[in-house]
Formats: sequence, C-alpha cells, structure tokens
Amino acid sequence: MTLESSRTAPPVMGRNKSELIMGIAIISLILAALLAWVAWTVRDKQEELNVQVRERLELLANSRAEVFTSWLGGLVQQTEKLISSDLFRLYATDMDLIDADPSFLITGIIPEGKAYDQMSQLTDQFPLMHQTFADFTSFAGFLSGRIVHRSGQSYLGSDNRISPLSPMQTGLIKKTFAYPMPHFSPLRQTDNGLVIDMFVPILSTAEEGDVKKAVAVVMLTKSAGTTITALLSNTAMSAKGERTRIMQMTENGFEEIVPWTPGGITPLAAPPELDSGQRLGFAKRNSLGGQASVFSLGAKIADLNLWMVQEVDVQDATKSLQDYTRISVLIAGLIAMVLSLLFGAIWWRTLGQNHKRIAGEFRALAQELEQQRNFLDSINDTIPDFIAVKNLDGNYTYANPALAEGVGRPEEEVLGLDDIALFGFDTGKRLEQSDDQALKAGKPVTFTERIFLKSQEHHFQITKVMLKDDADAPQGIVSVFRDITSMVKAEERKRQAISQTVEALVKAIEFTDPYLAGHSVLMRDISSLLAENLKLSSEDKATVEIASHLSQIGKIFIDKSVLTKVDQLSEEEKQMVQKHVDHAADILRQIDFELPVFEAVYQMNERLDGSGYPKGLHGDEISIQARVLSVANSFCAMIRPRSYRPAMSTEQALEIMRASADSYDQRIVDALRTALATARGSKVLDKAMECSVVCP
Repeated sequence: MTLESSRTAPPVMGRNKSELIMGIAIISLILAALLAWVAWTVRDKQEELNVQVRERLELLANSRAEVFTSWLGGLVQQTEKLISSDLFRLYATDMDLIDADPSFLITGIIPEGKAYDQMSQLTDQFPLMHQTFADFTSFAGFLSGRIVHRSGQSYLGSDNRISPLSPMQTGLIKKTFAYPMPHFSPLRQTDNGLVIDMFVPILSTAEEGDVKKAVAVVMLTKSAGTTITALLSNTAMSAKGERTRIMQMTENGFEEIVPWTPGGITPLAAPPELDSGQRLGFAKRNSLGGQASVFSLGAKIADLNLWMVQEVDVQDATKSLQDYTRISVLIAGLIAMVLSLLFGAIWWRTLGQNHKRIAGEFRALAQELEQQRNFLDSINDTIPDFIAVKNLDGNYTYANPALAEGVGRPEEEVLGLDDIALFGFDTGKRLEQSDDQALKAGKPVTFTERIFLKSQEHHFQITKVMLKDDADAPQGIVSVFRDITSMVKAEERKRQAISQTVEALVKAIEFTDPYLAGHSVLMRDISSLLAENLKLSSEDKATVEIASHLSQIGKIFIDKSVLTKVDQLSEEEKQMVQKHVDHAADILRQIDFELPVFEAVYQMNERLDGSGYPKGLHGDEISIQARVLSVANSFCAMIRPRSYRPAMSTEQALEIMRASADSYDQRIVDALRTALATARGSKVLDKAMECSVVCP
C-alpha cells in the first residue's frame, strides 16, 4: 500500500461506515413511520367500525322497543274503550262513595244503614257489570281481569275465582290510585307462560277541578309469550352474530326473559352496569347472561324497568378490521423489506471494490430482487382482487389467477381476448368505454359495475389507469377489480331495515286510529303526484313519500276528544294539538333515514309568512319537501268531511289555497291543479271521495 493509499483509505472506510450508520438510522425511522401509519389507520378504522356497529344496534334496539311500546299502548287503548264508558265510571264512582266492604256484591248481604237503597241498586246491576267485564276480558284476549276497590278488595272479576293479590300487585294498585295513569308489572312466568299485568285507573265522573281522581283500578293479565318470542327472533336482515335479548329489573334483581326455557325467566348473576339515567349505553362487554365478548346496547321501555338489549359478537363485528390489520401489516413489511434491499445495494456499491466484486454483488442483489419480484408475484397470484393489463387494442396481455378463476377460464385462455368475449356484449361495451375515459383522463378512473360471473351477480369497484412507457406514451390499461358485493348487500340490508322501521310505524298509526292512517295514505298519493309533476329528484321524491306516510305519527299521542271536538278549540287545546309535531320529532329524529324525512315532517305545518308552527319559519327557510307536504296535508283535510263541516269540493279547496299566497307556495298549488287533471290524479280523487270517515 502506498502512502497516498494509506492516507485515503481510512477516510473512505470511515465514510462508508458513516453512510452505513446513517442508512440504518433512516431505515429505522422509515420502519417507525410505517408502524405508526399502521397503528393510526387501524385505530381510525376501528373508530369508524365502532360508529357503524353502534348505529346499527341503536336502530335495532329502538325499533324493537317501539314495537313493544306500541303493543302495550294497544292494550291500554283496548281497556280504556271499556272503562271510559259512563256505565263503568258511574258504577265505580258509586262503589267508591260507599264506606262498606264491597264483598256484599258477591254475597248479596247488604249491611244496614242509610246507604241501603244505593247498595241495593249496585247489587241489582252486578250481574250485568260482571257479564260485560267477563265478555270484554275474553274478547280482548286477556287471561283474567278484576276491578279493585280503594280498600284493596276486588269486587268484579272475569270469573268467579279471584286469587289473592301478590305484594307486587297490591303495590302497583296503590301506585295507580296515587298516580291515575296506566302501569305495568314486570314479566312473570305462570302456568300460561309469560304474562304481564296491566293496571288502568277508572276515573270518577265527579269533577274536582283539574285533578283526575281514580275511583277503582282495572287489573288485567295478558299473555306475552308470543310477542316476546317474535321480538327475540332473528330476521332475514340480522347479521351474523347478532341477537336480541330482553332484561328486566324486579325486586329480586336483574333477570333475562328467555321464553323458550322451562322457567321463562333467568336471574342475571352479573348484570351490565347502567348509567345514572338507567340507560345501557353502547360498549364492549360480556354477553347478557354469558361470557362471550360482545358489543351491546340497550333501549329502555318508558315507565318500565325493562330493556331491549341488542348484541353482536365482537369476533363477527370486527372481522373486516382484522383482515384490514393483516393487510396493512403485510404492506408495511413489504415496503420496509424493499427499502432495506435498496439501501443494501447502494451501500455495497459505495464500498469502492473492484468491478468484478461489484458485478458479483449486483448479481447477488439482482437475485434477491428477483426473489422479491417472485414473492410479489406470488402475492399478486393469490390476492382476491382481479388484476389485468390490456393493450391499446383492448386485448388482455396479463390476467392474475383470481380473474381467470372468476371468469371460469384458464389463465392462458384469457390472454388475447377482449372484454366482450370475457363478460358479454353489454358489460364488455361499458368496460371498453371506461378504457377510453382512463386514456383521456391520464389519471386513475374509479367506478362501480355490476357483472354476472358463473350466473352469480357481483358488484365490483373498478380502478383503471393508463400504462405508459419510459417516454410517457400510452401502452395500455391496467385494471383492478375489487369485489364489493358484500358491501352493496350490507347497504341494501340497511335500507330494508329502515323500510321495516317505517312499516312498523305505519302499522302503529293504523292500529291506533284508522282515520289517521287513511289521511296518511291519501297524503302519500297526493304528495307523489306533486313530486312527479314538479320533477323533483329521486331523493326528494323518496323523502316526500316516506314523510307523508309518517306525517300523522305524532297525532296518536293527542287526546282523541280534542282532535274530534266540534266547538272551537281553546288556546290551551290548540297548543295541545300543535304538540303532535314534537311527538313526531321524538320518534323520527332517532331514525337514520339517510334522507331529510325528519325535517320535512317537522316543518310541514310552517307557513311562508311565518304564521305556522313550531318554529315560525319564513319563505325559503322551509324545505321544498315540507312545502309539498304542507299543500298536500291542507288539501287532503279540506276535501274530507270534518265533525263541524262537510267535505269541500276539489275546486273550493284549490281556490282557498290559491287565495292564501302568504301561506302556501303557489308554484306547488298550481302543480297540484295540473296533476289532479291527469288520469292518475282522477283516480286518486275517486279513491278519496269513497272515504266517508269524519276527520277530527
């Protein structure tokens, strides 16, 4: 070694060592960045998944809670039709005024005293009252019933066998006397299966200011097994791992309702923890009554210590997240491996060895790169996405095994074919058009396409990009087909779940008041006519149709005597009626329709001049959907008879709205006149004229 070489060698060796240390540091930083990227994307994906799972469980739990609440409300309405009659109210009021043992009705032994004549009259009426009550109990489908005096003794029953009241039943009877409103017992198991007791007050006929006094309590027992089993049963929309459970809290603690087990009710040794508002929020916890890990959420039934609990297994809910995590880690590992190989090649090149050694090192590096290329090719060959390359003539020059398997041909047979030969004429033509779009755009083009493969329908997200040579001249098209069939079907299931929710709410309206249901159907037909005549978008048409169907949902909570009152409403009664908007809002704002259905129903009673309710909106502050509903609602109300006036003619109704330009959008009024003149409009009017129900 010469002096010059001895002087230059150490700096070269030191420089190579420094470059090696710097390269290792850079690779370490890149590796750390890749790991941070994987952690961040997985965490973001997990948060998105949690939101989706929570929203689905919330929708399912709330819809089942609404069905159960509607069922209970139906029982109350059936009973109130009987006990609100003057016959039962007068009889119960007279019984409440007598300070004597009510058992004289059964024994016929009337105590002596001033009340003799009145007791004799009550005794004479007893057979009629007993038979009427027994017939109602049987006809309404209740297992048994009784009417209880303030003293706690029963003086009227559906049969002659009146069993003693339990402490729980006695307590609920006292509570009903103290707070005159319907109450329900917890579910319990009897020889007749699962049952629930309902306690409804009979109000005095005597007026005592604004205070409602209960003079007796009707206790009715209803079989709940069929209803509970239906709520717990999975449907075709239920995803894998999903289930519905019912939990209640009694004096014995928390219990789970399991109607298909011998006991029907199972105590919960470790019930889920509720918050301060008795709500069971969304969380990851053990399954109700089990050890499996689930995501769950509970919807509490109003005025009952009973919760509809919706669960989904964590393993099933997070399957897509697990797959995403594995793919992300694999991609990060491949990137780190490729960068490490590139750095190794650069570092070996800087060592300054002779050409032969450098050539040998590069041959080794080439072999390693070839191995990596083969490794990447093996991944490409096993990846489920379709990957293909076509030349500018539209013929396939490369197709991965997934594509060949998908079209049912060997790989070598795919080469040289075009899209029409592989996918059929119509689909092939659409794919050829997308090739032209990718070539013109000069950047990736992504779209969705429905393709039938082996007689099975598939939905693909297809990305196409131009393939260029070193001079940036187009050489062909690279296509990647990702199968999103499961995602599309999941979206369809979600839409069907919303449709089922709307159908359940419409059935609740029909069950509560046939007139409101009829008004909603007529509104739907008129609103559909308007939406078509106004050429609204498909989203607006769907919004108007759903909103018109649910427009009367809030009125089922308004006292029917106020809705059907002949005389002019007082200011307090007007405010009571206008509350139907708030009742509707409480129901609809919890449902994700993916359309402004809630806003349309909430603004339906607004007027252009600000005189409407509930917010007093003006002009364009009111959505187009709400303005269509406003015209349709008023028109339907005018052409149908009311308790205080006959039905108006179509022309009268249109003229009134035409004269109310400050209240109604005249463009919509004109569109209604035009739509009613069509053949379809005539059919809708003919159908409306057939209805003879007097509206409230």
